[in-house]
Amino acid sequence: MHFEGEFRVPGKPADVIRRFSDVPRMASCMPGAVLEPQAEDGSWPGAMVVTFGPKKINFKGRASAEFDLENCTGSLEGRGAADLRAARIGVKVGFSLHEDPSGTLVKIVSDAQLGGVLADFAKAGGVAVAKIIMADFARRCADEFAKDEVPEVAAVPEPEAVVGDAPAAAVQAEPVRQAPAPVPLAAHSLLWAVIKAQFVRLGQWLGLVRG
Repeated sequence: MHFEGEFRVPGKPADVIRRFSDVPRMASCMPGAVLEPQAEDGSWPGAMVVTFGPKKINFKGRASAEFDLENCTGSLEGRGAADLRAARIGVKVGFSLHEDPSGTLVKIVSDAQLGGVLADFAKAGGVAVAKIIMADFARRCADEFAKDEVPEVAAVPEPEAVVGDAPAAAVQAEPVRQAPAPVPLAAHSLLWAVIKAQFVRLGQWLGLVRG
C-alpha cells in the first residue's frame, strides 16, 4: 500500500526535526504505540495496541529511525505481527520538513506491505484510514510541541512549616506521579471517521452536480 500525504505542525523545521528525533516522545503522539527501551542495535522493540470493540490485539515488532538534522529529513521503518489471522505489517516512511507560514510542512511518503487480514483492510480503505491517523498524529504533535512554548516562571519558595523537629515536607511526601497509560488505537473510531469523510465527499459531489 503506497501513501503520500502532508500535514503541518508549529515551529521551525530545525526545531521540529530535533523533536522528531526524540522517538519515544513522538511515539506517545501515536495512539496505541508502546515502545520498550532502545536496543543495542539502535532499534526500539515495541507494540501497537488496537481495539476492536471489547477486544484488544497486540501487534508486536520493532522500529528503527534515521534523522538528518541538517537537511531536515528522516526515515522510519517498522515490522510487526499479531496472532489475528496471521496479520503482519512492514512499513517504510520517509519524510521531509519545509518551512511554512503556519510553522512546518511535513511531507511523507509511505510504503507498507500488509499480510493476512490486513491485506483485505488495505484494499477496503487503507489509504483513507492512513489519512485519518496522520491527521490525528499531527494534532497530537501540535499539542505536545505546545508544551515547549510555555514560559517557565521561577517559583518563589514558601517558608517550610515545622512539625516537631522536622519540616512538614518530610512528614508528608508528595505522591509520585506515574506516566499515563498509552491509549489504544480504536479501530471502530477510525472506521466511523472514514464513513463520515465519505459522506462529506458525497455531499460536496452532489453540490457540484446540482450547481
